[in-house]
Amino acid sequence: MTGKGLNTMKLPLWRRETILVVLSLYCLLCSGCGAISDKPADQELSLVLAGMDGTDGVSFEGAAALLLGGKPVEQSALYYGGKVADHNKVSLYTLLPDENGKTKSAAKAGLKKLEQRQTPEAYYTQLEKKDGEWTMLTGTPAANAGNPLPALNPLLQLEELEGNEKKVTKRAGAVRGTKELRIELTPGEARKQLSAELEREMLLIRPSGDSKPQEAAGKPKQVNEAMMALWEQKDEELRQRLKQAEISSVYYLKVDVKRNLPKRLTWTRKVNYPSAAGSDAEETYITKVDFYGYR
Repeated sequence: MTGKGLNTMKLPLWRRETILVVLSLYCLLCSGCGAISDKPADQELSLVLAGMDGTDGVSFEGAAALLLGGKPVEQSALYYGGKVADHNKVSLYTLLPDENGKTKSAAKAGLKKLEQRQTPEAYYTQLEKKDGEWTMLTGTPAANAGNPLPALNPLLQLEELEGNEKKVTKRAGAVRGTKELRIELTPGEARKQLSAELEREMLLIRPSGDSKPQEAAGKPKQVNEAMMALWEQKDEELRQRLKQAEISSVYYLKVDVKRNLPKRLTWTRKVNYPSAAGSDAEETYITKVDFYGYR
């Protein structure tokens, strides 16, 4: 090859720089290299949630745990799975960790162990949204009290992101093919959210009254009155503790760029309150749910 030929293959410096810029922009614009968007973060969140509403179904697996002072509470970890069908029906069931840290359905591989009561109690529930409210169709145990699964309904968690007062920001450094949004509820909204949850839980264990009149039947009046007095005392103590607490609630939503649908939702709620010893106590509630198999 002649020297002239080699010279013809060389590009002027300005042309090479232009090509590099074009290639860089092309890579950024491709979903595989990490999409960029000029939409506000809260608008991106609305679009993702709208896409979820239009999904026929999806499967999911998740975990939840409670920490006190940064240390896990014994037997508080819960592994669960389930699926969404027909937009408004959700089934959830507990999962058991195997020896490798993976999970198996409690209703299948772990059923024998559960019957022998060598592992934590198994739960199952079916939920359906009617007239804007989630209701339990079936569940194990049959009563809603003591069943943690309804509160872990991933569609309910996503719905709360849409309605609550919050600050939404974009997180840099998302892995390839994804983007990540950080959603932090305002302090007032975080308190309101926790207050509503505690109120629902307290009503489920109310010993007598309109919420559970069938349980009052057959018990001596004095027993019912004593149980009710104890419930009212604990309810008031809980309300007072809630007033003194500092509450933060932060979500991280990882989004599949190609589908613009949720890939993972992580939620951390921290509650700081004065303890009986006079020092501050901290409770941290963490949940994580992964979505897959969109239909």
